[in-house]
Amino acid sequence: MSGIYIHVPFCESKCGYCDFYSLRTDKDSVFVTNFVNSIVNEIKMKSYIFDSHTISTIYFGGGTPSFLPIEALERIFRAVYEHYNVEKDIECTLEINPEHATDSYFAGLKSLGFVNRLSTGFQAMDNDGLRYLGRRHTVDDNMRYLSLCNKYCFNNFSVDYIFGYETLTESEIERSFRLLIQSGVPHISAYSLGIEEGTSFMLKLRKGIIHKMDDDFFLSQFNLIHHILESAGYCHYEISNYALNDMYSRHNSSYWNFVPYLGFGPSAHSYYNGIRSWNERYLNKYFKQIEMRKEYCESETLTTDDMFNEYVMLRLRTRKGISISHLERVFPQYLNHFYKILHRSDLIGYFDINNDYINLNLDGIFISDHIISEFFV
Repeated sequence: MSGIYIHVPFCESKCGYCDFYSLRTDKDSVFVTNFVNSIVNEIKMKSYIFDSHTISTIYFGGGTPSFLPIEALERIFRAVYEHYNVEKDIECTLEINPEHATDSYFAGLKSLGFVNRLSTGFQAMDNDGLRYLGRRHTVDDNMRYLSLCNKYCFNNFSVDYIFGYETLTESEIERSFRLLIQSGVPHISAYSLGIEEGTSFMLKLRKGIIHKMDDDFFLSQFNLIHHILESAGYCHYEISNYALNDMYSRHNSSYWNFVPYLGFGPSAHSYYNGIRSWNERYLNKYFKQIEMRKEYCESETLTTDDMFNEYVMLRLRTRKGISISHLERVFPQYLNHFYKILHRSDLIGYFDINNDYINLNLDGIFISDHIISEFFV
């Protein structure tokens, strides 16, 4: 099985914490038309790479995929269907902004017949939090989205939530997650607020307008969210992801299991045959790339060291963790190094060891970036 990721770079406004590539524009802009034409051409151009693959997941991410009209989404999907072998029970996910959740848009999605999973960034369930995060929508939009998912029988959907900012209280977290649970949300992604270079949040931080919270604050909110969701029957299957009834994101899970994928659109990455490649980041440069029939702007062939590092990094993000038998079979030359790090006195307390698998415990998950980097060769 293989996956396809389509990056839609358009936004109506830029969130203060976001460092993904996106462009503010109007829906009737020539950029949108040129973008759809370029995506369709890129899909055709790269199809030979996966001529013996079956596509099991498609993910429209961004940016704001719901910025595109229904007709544009259909044209892109038809191009995939025409040039690739597509699995019958494919998972096709569309990211949709809560403010775009209208009867007409949901009816249009349902009429397409191929979008069967939705993902949306609520980020907060109170209007004060939404204003702090710079979101365009309101809690009413969130609730309308939940209602429309039910009305149009989108039973497989995900909601994103951000924690770890100064105005968010634990009582608000409890209220928000009880509401999400009562609403039957089958998949929830909970992310700690990161303040990255090049974002307006970083500028505000330097000016003292906002403040970064300490580790104890993050840890307390993380533990609270984890307890609420696990008590409600959600499986914590990846560092930031919780699901009911095994309704995991098949697309994201494929990344953590080294399934090959092709990425289309500006800044999109691909991985196949041990090669990682990526497109031009900026839209006009991306248009030029496709016009010149360049399949990517840069690429790298992963070394054995790279593959070991990525295996450790990706597998320790998951609940299942690292398979010792797989490590012994595929990376025997790194076993001594791996066990040396694993049994270090400052790290061993952050792992659970269950038969063939080693995974991070809850304390380890909170400092996973540090722990994972210690294993790198």
